[in-house]
Amino acid sequence: MKAWFLLLMLLPMCLGDYKIQCYGEDFLMVRNLTLKCSSKVQQACYTRDSGEKGCARLDFCKKPGWDCCQTDLCNA
Repeated sequence: MKAWFLLLMLLPMCLGDYKIQCYGEDFLMVRNLTLKCSSKVQQACYTRDSGEKGCARLDFCKKPGWDCCQTDLCNA
């Protein structure tokens, strides 16, 4: 009985949520903060021409000035 309960508790964590860790940086206060991003749609780590870093949906990666990668902490 305990095994079924444990399986039911873990099931929502395994149902297709995309997770990635990226470095975050902005021009005001954030410097090299590790972000843990989770979403229903796939995300990537990005670095913009302005130096801004973070995580975003893949459709943002098609914009000019955005450099994206899809492994944890790849935007160092």
